[in-house]
Amino acid sequence: MAIFQSLGFLRISLLSLGIFNAFLSPEPGTPISHSGIEVIPTLVAPAAAPIIIMVILFDALMSKIRASDSTGDESKKFRSIMWVELGVVAFMVMAWLPYYLAIGK
Repeated sequence: MAIFQSLGFLRISLLSLGIFNAFLSPEPGTPISHSGIEVIPTLVAPAAAPIIIMVILFDALMSKIRASDSTGDESKKFRSIMWVELGVVAFMVMAWLPYYLAIGK
């Protein structure tokens, strides 16, 4: 529970958006829909995934910099934040990798 308090509202929102985006990844070969609610998993989510990953990676970099500038408990806090963010990025990459690999075929 302490990690959620140290993450803060904006980081929790960003990480939740990343996890939600990962669950929207369609199966490889899914036809693209241009109307209705199907637009979100077939057009919006694949376009937003790389952007979300880059923003999370940038925040992880900032957490690493902040951890190296601080000492003691604050350094441990930012190091744990960095690892949580990298875990979410790894989850997103694993969720989206089959979809993006199928595009190249």
